Amino acid sequence: MYSNIQNQLADETIPFSSLMVVPMIESDSLKGFCIVSHSIPYYFTFDMFKLFQSLIHHSTLAITNSMLREELERMVITDQLTQLFAKGFLNDEIKQSMEKDEEGTFILLDIDNFKKVNDTFGHQTGDEILVQVANIIQQNIRSSDIGARWGGEELAIYLPGASLKTGSQVAHRLVEAVYKNTKPKITVSCGVSYWNKKRKDQVESLFNRADVGLYHAKERGKNQVVIKEDKSPF
Repeated sequence: MYSNIQNQLADETIPFSSLMVVPMIESDSLKGFCIVSHSIPYYFTFDMFKLFQSLIHHSTLAITNSMLREELERMVITDQLTQLFAKGFLNDEIKQSMEKDEEGTFILLDIDNFKKVNDTFGHQTGDEILVQVANIIQQNIRSSDIGARWGGEELAIYLPGASLKTGSQVAHRLVEAVYKNTKPKITVSCGVSYWNKKRKDQVESLFNRADVGLYHAKERGKNQVVIKEDKSPF
């Protein structure tokens, strides 16, 4: 067997003649392998191997810890049911957007008659509906847009750099897509608000206007979009 390996390593098509392989193991779980090669036969010594093994052990631990930190950070900013972002993350992103972007649109979306859905079909179906709507949101927004769980049956979308016209189009598209693609079939209502650099606006004002728009959408019969603009010129 050793002779066969030696003959293979001597083959001109193989660019190395010496090889060290160390598994990356953490908590009895194989994470991968690290391989070092050299063109000179018998290049690696036992001391080199032990040093390499020690290096890989510590590197694996560091990589695993880094991955755990990233996962914890992801869990903090993510709603576990819908896999949309959490409300706090959305707030921070909008504040940053207001500092660097020229404009942006906020959509507040509420599932119509959600209590009736829970009472009729059960809370598990209610959760499934939330997930369905969240997936529809993800399918209908850009990668730069932010979908979030606002609270209860309310979801939110922020479109950085988007005009009011674009935001309105997205909201209407979502209302239509939810009605066509949910089972059991449900509807949603949306309130839309907008900001730009020409007027002094605050995050809270953006949220409040969308909330008022959503309230009016509910009052007018649900399954629709209402845009609430700031009428002040500045």
